[in-house]
Amino acid sequence: MKKDKIKKEKAPKVKKEKKVKEKKVQSPEEKAAFEAAVKGFTSSGLFKALVVLFVCSLVFTMFSSSILRLTAIPGALRSRAAAISANLNSQNNNSNNGNNNIQDVIQQIIQPDTTSASIDIQGTTQAPTTQAPTTQTQNITTTEKVPETTTSSASSDETSTTTTTKPTTTEPLTDSPAMIKEKKAVLNTYKKVVNTANAIKPGFTKVQYRTMDKDDKAKLVLGSVEKNYPGYFISQGDAEAAPIVSAKFSDMSLFLIENGDYACLLSDKYASEAIRKVEKTAQSDGSTKITIVLRNEENPAVTPADQKNPESYTSSMFPVVDKEDIKEKLVARQGMLTSITDVNLLYHDCTLEITYMPKTGKVVSVTQTVQYDCVVTYDLAVLGFAIMPGQTATGTVTDTAVYTDFVY
Repeated sequence: MKKDKIKKEKAPKVKKEKKVKEKKVQSPEEKAAFEAAVKGFTSSGLFKALVVLFVCSLVFTMFSSSILRLTAIPGALRSRAAAISANLNSQNNNSNNGNNNIQDVIQQIIQPDTTSASIDIQGTTQAPTTQAPTTQTQNITTTEKVPETTTSSASSDETSTTTTTKPTTTEPLTDSPAMIKEKKAVLNTYKKVVNTANAIKPGFTKVQYRTMDKDDKAKLVLGSVEKNYPGYFISQGDAEAAPIVSAKFSDMSLFLIENGDYACLLSDKYASEAIRKVEKTAQSDGSTKITIVLRNEENPAVTPADQKNPESYTSSMFPVVDKEDIKEKLVARQGMLTSITDVNLLYHDCTLEITYMPKTGKVVSVTQTVQYDCVVTYDLAVLGFAIMPGQTATGTVTDTAVYTDFVY
């Protein structure tokens, strides 16, 4: 008898209920607070500083990479040129002069360009004595004419003599005896007139203005130098709007040159060496006009105000500036891309025009024009590294002073 199999009943499986995660719902107040916090962080100084630091780092990395490429170019050119040179030497040891021309081209590639602009001045005027200043002048050949002079018989005094002289230009350093005599006579007349005025101290009105013309390179090197020194550079309009009035018996330091005793220090002994051109003409109103143009002079020395012997031809008749003083001022304000190494001043075409009454010797008017080229030698540099040394830039300064309304 089979035993009945007793089936065990299995307990029913109970499904476990999944726990449903409750989603947190952000209240409007919490959302607004979060947005305010984010906005506050992005507008904070720390966030801005991080952004600026990131941008600067990126720019510096790109700039450094460019500089490395630039600095690598000369080395690569030298290496390439050296390889070409070696190859040419090995293949053409017995070549003709044509290979020498190729070698010259290679050397130009290897060696950096250090040429600079030079001032075209031919000839140097030798100083007659130790006291005579030296000048450098242009040696231009001209045809000299003996001046035709007509002198009135009213008086033998120079200040009371009416003279009519044709304009004469004497570029050669060697003047004819007649021209030397004429220069001395005109210079002596000029000295007598202005030195007398300096002694009796008349009143006058002075209008002085200075401007500078720059070449393309000078616009980079000198920049807005006029704005840096407004006391020195002034436009003609501004000067005429605010003239300088010197009362009678006042200090005459504002008259022509700054000297307590004289308005001209040039001796007639050096008239030929210092003066390029003289002109003396009678005017319709009875006055006489004298024009004197000096020869060019490079870096003329400044004559102290209390000294009677001039240090240079130009400073004996015109106010001049010191080369080192100009260099110091320009170096103090040089740009980040330029490094000034030297300054050279060439005074040229300095002209005096004076009108006076020959019977009394009284000055009617004076126009004093000083011109000099300021040639600046500089290195073009990046981060203190000279990439283009020995560059030159030129700025031409014109200094004009007009004296009128003399009161005796």
